[in-house]
Amino acid sequence: MSFLMLIIPFLYSEKIWARSLKATADKLAQETSHIGLGVALFGLGLAGIYFMLGKQDAATKMTQALMGVLILVLSPSIISFIKGLA
Repeated sequence: MSFLMLIIPFLYSEKIWARSLKATADKLAQETSHIGLGVALFGLGLAGIYFMLGKQDAATKMTQALMGVLILVLSPSIISFIKGLA
């Protein structure tokens, strides 16, 4: 029974693990961009709260948050452009 419990994860691991290093890097980049967009939305919400509270540095926070969102959204295009140069 314990042998079966050891072998079952390896039978179903094909969908979890990538077959190559490039596929692993692509999956990691995809998950990182999802996490980054979540953090960016949190930053935009925080900057909006700063605006509502009338903080002095609210415009700076909003600008930084929008620049971060812009970079995250355009990152696939930036990477493909850099790969095209090489």
